[in-house]
Amino acid sequence: MAKQYLATLDGTEHEVEIEEVSGHNYLVSLGERKFEVDLRQVGGSSFSIFVDSRSFDFEVSRDGEEMVVASRGGLSRVTLVDKSRRALVSSARRVQSGRIEIKAMMPGRVIAVLIQPGDDVTADQGVLIVEAMKMENELKSPKAGKVLEVKVEAGQTVEKGALLVVIE
Repeated sequence: MAKQYLATLDGTEHEVEIEEVSGHNYLVSLGERKFEVDLRQVGGSSFSIFVDSRSFDFEVSRDGEEMVVASRGGLSRVTLVDKSRRALVSSARRVQSGRIEIKAMMPGRVIAVLIQPGDDVTADQGVLIVEAMKMENELKSPKAGKVLEVKVEAGQTVEKGALLVVIE
């Protein structure tokens, strides 16, 4: 039986239907498009997916209610909500309040620091650029606020989970 979800990918909502066909094989519908996929977990947070004879590898980590998906194409933030629970979730974007800590999703090197302590930032404003898996990824503020702390500098290497920026 297929499960229906509302997926929010980098702020854009999509209706997704996923049906397990057998073992690692799934039928995925994204709007009117349908894909047969083979999805395998190849490590603790590493996955490999085959779609139409093409292979994609990615890492998944959690950041609150979101999943952060890192691939050669960069970082994406995804939230999946079961459509049967849709009535419980507001269609408006969740507003984050209070102190926010931005942490490294994977090991990497800070390429650029785009803000300083005391700066006011807007939601989705770039705060850092971090190189990970040979890709430069811009990390953005999840909310409007004031930068309290910047814990890194350009050129610094960081480990997964390292505190990078604090915004209030």
